[in-house]
Amino acid sequence: MGLRRFLVILTIALVIALIMAVWFFPSNEDFRVENPFWNGTKDIHTSYPTLPIKSLSDLPPSPTGATLILIPYLNSTPAELEQLNSFVTRGGTLVLADDYGHGNDILEYLGLEARFSGQPFLDPLVNHKNKHFPRITHLEPSPLTSNTSSLVFNHATCLLNVDKANTLALSSSFSFLDFNGNGAWEEGEATGPLPVISQHNLGDGQVILVSDPSLFINSMETTEDNDSFIQNIAATTTSLYIDQSHLPTSELHQTKNLLTEIRSFLATPSGTSGLVILALIIVLKPIWHKKKDDSEET
Repeated sequence: MGLRRFLVILTIALVIALIMAVWFFPSNEDFRVENPFWNGTKDIHTSYPTLPIKSLSDLPPSPTGATLILIPYLNSTPAELEQLNSFVTRGGTLVLADDYGHGNDILEYLGLEARFSGQPFLDPLVNHKNKHFPRITHLEPSPLTSNTSSLVFNHATCLLNVDKANTLALSSSFSFLDFNGNGAWEEGEATGPLPVISQHNLGDGQVILVSDPSLFINSMETTEDNDSFIQNIAATTTSLYIDQSHLPTSELHQTKNLLTEIRSFLATPSGTSGLVILALIIVLKPIWHKKKDDSEET
């Protein structure tokens, strides 16, 4: 075997090995349903009959009874905002979980007064591990808070402009918003109780606001009664959708998507035919060269 042929084979083998490694390595991105690590949502996806969607266009045309969990770390287009408005006003439930993303843009478009503060919410006394993991024990009776006595948030914010009638969960009186980020309460910083979950009617549907999307990740989902809250969301819907289109993407995720698209293309008749032709070229090329060399020698 010539050196050139050996290097070609070695390169092909390395490329195949790299592709296989990327294909089988799990996603490690925040809130992705494929991610089995601490920051993913695979546990929810496998525990409940959830339907991950890559576009809001995949929402059902008749949304009555359906629920969408949306974590808006990427901005929404005008068309997407209208899709969300249509989904809710025609009977769907939107669970909007945000802390430092683009949730307020959605709330403004929907015409709701409530807002996500976007400021760190700390509780130095009533917490799970430390002040960044506040424990929420003031829960109003509701189908969403059934069998739930305490929730634990993780580096969360709070809600603003929420009426008492719409509030489902409040922080303790020891909590506060850390406006300057120094980790300690100072004069002028808002103190608890602070609303952290609320429920708002809109058209024939409703909007549930949760001021910490980390409630849904694998490492937090079973902390205290967080799982009961999630179970109540699933129990009060006919179909539970989890949006994946407004989450940031890494190079790994983009590469895995590209490989998925290539695999889908290769499964088509034209893709399969092209692959067979390429394989024949690779196999027969050495034979053609050998025949050509033999004819030149004669």
